[in-house]
Amino acid sequence: MGDPAAQKLITAGLLFAAMAVLAALGAWIVSRFRGSKGDEGPAVSELLSKFRELHEQGKLSDEEFRNIKTLLAEKIQQELNDNSEPG
Repeated sequence: MGDPAAQKLITAGLLFAAMAVLAALGAWIVSRFRGSKGDEGPAVSELLSKFRELHEQGKLSDEEFRNIKTLLAEKIQQELNDNSEPG
């Protein structure tokens, strides 16, 4: 049948190759799910509009709405800059 050490080396090489293929396939699958644009959720400006509506309905206090605006201000500015850039 051949040298047992050579057979073990060939078996180990094949197992290593199979594991590498499986790891690459797994990485590809994960990147497909993580890279999808459908999970981004609503735009920050849309969120602010919804919070403004809740504030106008009396479901958010002035302080709560002010805090939300403060937290979202940087993201809104970034979103506006991204939309104004060509390309």
